[in-house]
Amino acid sequence: MKLARKIILAAMLTTVALPVTPVWAQSNGEAQDGDDQSKNSNMIIVTARKTEESLFETPVAVSVISGEFLEKTGFVEIGDIVRFVPGFDLTPLNTTRATGSKIRGISTFSFSDGFESSVATVIDGVVLGREAQGFFDFVDVESIEVIKGPQGTLFGKNASAGVINIRTKAPEFDFGGKADISYGSFDEIKIRGTVTGPLVEDKLAARISGTYNKRDGFYDNPIAGESDLNDKEQLSLRAKLLFQPNDELKFTLAGDYVTEENNCCLPTYRVAGAPSAALLFALNPGAVQLQTALAQFGVVAGPGNRSVPVLDENILQESEAYGLALTVEQELGDLNLTSISAWRHWEIDEFNEADGVSNSNVNNRNGTRSSTEQISQELRIDGKVSDNVSLVAGLFYFHQDLDAQGQVDIELALPFPPFFNVRTNADRTVQTDSFAVFGETTFDLTDKLSLVLGGRYTNETLEATYSRVASPILQGAPFGAFFGPDINGMQKVTDENLSGRVIGRYIWSDQLMTYVSWSRGYKGPGIDVAESANVAAIMTPGGLPVLPPEIPTLWEAGVRANLFDDALAVNVALYHQDVRDVQGIATNANGVTLNLSIDKIRAKGIEADFILRPAALPGFTLSGSFTHNDIEINQFAERPDLVGVRYRDNPRFFYSVVGDYRTNFGASDFEGFLRGEWTWQSSKNTSLVRDPTTFVDSYGLLNLRVGVNGPDNKYGVTFSVENVFDKDYEHFIFGSTFNALDGTTRSQFLGEERTWNVTLRTKF
Repeated sequence: MKLARKIILAAMLTTVALPVTPVWAQSNGEAQDGDDQSKNSNMIIVTARKTEESLFETPVAVSVISGEFLEKTGFVEIGDIVRFVPGFDLTPLNTTRATGSKIRGISTFSFSDGFESSVATVIDGVVLGREAQGFFDFVDVESIEVIKGPQGTLFGKNASAGVINIRTKAPEFDFGGKADISYGSFDEIKIRGTVTGPLVEDKLAARISGTYNKRDGFYDNPIAGESDLNDKEQLSLRAKLLFQPNDELKFTLAGDYVTEENNCCLPTYRVAGAPSAALLFALNPGAVQLQTALAQFGVVAGPGNRSVPVLDENILQESEAYGLALTVEQELGDLNLTSISAWRHWEIDEFNEADGVSNSNVNNRNGTRSSTEQISQELRIDGKVSDNVSLVAGLFYFHQDLDAQGQVDIELALPFPPFFNVRTNADRTVQTDSFAVFGETTFDLTDKLSLVLGGRYTNETLEATYSRVASPILQGAPFGAFFGPDINGMQKVTDENLSGRVIGRYIWSDQLMTYVSWSRGYKGPGIDVAESANVAAIMTPGGLPVLPPEIPTLWEAGVRANLFDDALAVNVALYHQDVRDVQGIATNANGVTLNLSIDKIRAKGIEADFILRPAALPGFTLSGSFTHNDIEINQFAERPDLVGVRYRDNPRFFYSVVGDYRTNFGASDFEGFLRGEWTWQSSKNTSLVRDPTTFVDSYGLLNLRVGVNGPDNKYGVTFSVENVFDKDYEHFIFGSTFNALDGTTRSQFLGEERTWNVTLRTKF
């Protein structure tokens, strides 16, 4: 009865906390973790400034998701954790090439391979040249640091919005390992495992980890015999070898391999517009009105529509990534010398039925095959120069070759302009060479006051080739070049930049730290090599459209506190950020998605997270986060009517609350736990022009988990339910192919419905 009362009390406290707005805002977060080593930010080690230091000392806005948090929740990918990190979000689109993570509302949505993301993804010190390489399942993660604001000083040219810094676990000289297996909704099976141990005592150790994740599609396919859509099958492997000849020198060789194949990632129809007059004149057979095509399979467009009638042969996403990295770490007294040499390969083959219905031949094939090869080399030194001065300084080189072939088919053939009936093939290459010198010095002016000065010089060259050819699909019928005339072009852009930051930090006591900072970031220019590249925007004769560099400027103030004998940890940040020449996309009146540059976007906000362990209730942890982000278009010469408008796809408010209660069964070593996770976000509009039909209502989601752990956590079982209330919610609403014909059709990317899973785990 005593245990039952405790569990009921914990559940009540969690429920009471759900509607409450957590404290202020977030400077840096230890984000939703209940392990004993995270009692305060003095005990959490981060590398947000490319040197190991406690979270408490770090004068940078960073939220930390620990490996234990991932184990407790079963989360395996970036999209799972965004709801628990203030100021962090993800916008899914119909290809991972265009899906973009956002930090404080800034991201790059683009189908063009000549643009980089505004958010850098870094794994064990290696920068991924394409953000989509990071959208695979996590493998044996130590921690994930989401670093907010421009981080160009230390992390380089594609970190203008921030950094996702993933640290995987190192080999150990004690033999051990762990494994878990889950089964749940949509016949989902997840298998994860790792083993580590010595090969040569105290000299050579290895670690091998892997995950396998398979799930049926969560969109119904009403075509008989065809697979449901948006399924998943992914295999990830990582191996590490640690050679430590002495206490001062370490070599770590890491290799990884990831492969994925699925029928992904189509939206559903939210609104099916009125019949289009143009289709009455279609010359090609099988061009059916959208409402008629959907009705043939009993699909009803609407906010809760989860049906997509598409043939298996018309949708596929295959991707593969692998790489090697050698990290050498040498202690030189109070300094550390680190070298990271890396090579990576990534390729993706994707195509989908762009009009979302296989029984209407209007726009039935969009696809791209893309392959990238990158090498990088970083050499840096960090540590104490004197009792009062420490530094991080280094050199960085990056080279990437990208080859892509894209195809867009518009089968609809008309006997009058714009004709359509066109296949557009666009072949392109993009070569990137970047060199940088960077450094940041911390001066301890007194025992409490520190001044941080950092800078980076970047020199970058982009060179792209492009060939676009339009041809008829229905031979003998007229066709129109939908994206513009054929073009063969080459463009070379060289740019250089000085970026940096100044930080003032004051450590009042072991319980309180404050900081203020100014930083200037940089993301290099982009070359438009999408099928829709606007020839009229060509910068030089025979060249290609170029968007200027993206330049963010940030003012930030933060507070980090451990209160009431470390029972409460609070992190708060206030920020004001201007981003000039934001690289983004917009859809024109013909439904063509074009790359463009917005002159300036301004974001002002407050972020917070907290973690509370009340002494009156041992075993109970309450944690949460809060974000208020006021982001709007500040200058836009091309569209002055949008100045003052809230920037697309950004809720104004967001919060999350997690209650976690754990207790032993009587005097036994068995532990029971109950965990609730609640997240809520306010409404948003996913259209740049604030179209009222692309408005997404506010929504809240609840996850529940209950389970038992054996002695020393050597084995355990967890039962989880995600989206307990089976809430229908949208990630993104937009005008799709038929919208170009009828002006009112809307498509949507929906969040997953209620799901459950059971996880068994063991460690040794």
